[in-house]
Amino acid sequence: MLIRAVILSTLVLMIVSCGPNVLYEESRSIPGAEWTYRDTLDFAFTVTDTAALYNMYVVFGHAASFPSQNIYTKLYTRFPDGKRLSKLKSFDLYDARGATLGKCSGGSCEVRRLLQDNAYFNRPGEYVITLEQFMRRDSIPGLESVGLLIEESGKTKADIQGKQQ
Repeated sequence: MLIRAVILSTLVLMIVSCGPNVLYEESRSIPGAEWTYRDTLDFAFTVTDTAALYNMYVVFGHAASFPSQNIYTKLYTRFPDGKRLSKLKSFDLYDARGATLGKCSGGSCEVRRLLQDNAYFNRPGEYVITLEQFMRRDSIPGLESVGLLIEESGKTKADIQGKQQ
């Protein structure tokens, strides 16, 4: 019996350790499933490893009947030194034929969209990514949640710099 428990524990550890190393993951529920201009979403996380590269995703939870093919957002990044950058970004939730780009079940869908791959952070410290909806109307019905996922890519800055030389 003890041998089975040890083998099972080892297998579970192997499976868990083979997955991506997640730096940060958080999802925020949208009140009433209607994202308005005033619903600003802040995601704060701390970076300690400035050599690692990260893949960053925005995760949208929405009703299967969501009325738009995409979502326009305004993103702000606040760096540990207080500097702040902003950019506009559109995320497709459906392809050109209207098929979801995520997984749906029970009337809800979840779509994970790439924000940036092989991103790096120059300084250790706290970063804050703020998301605002930037559509042509004040409220977007059917949007249930918005999340941020940051995972290590398995590469370092040195890997990328070596390829550029």
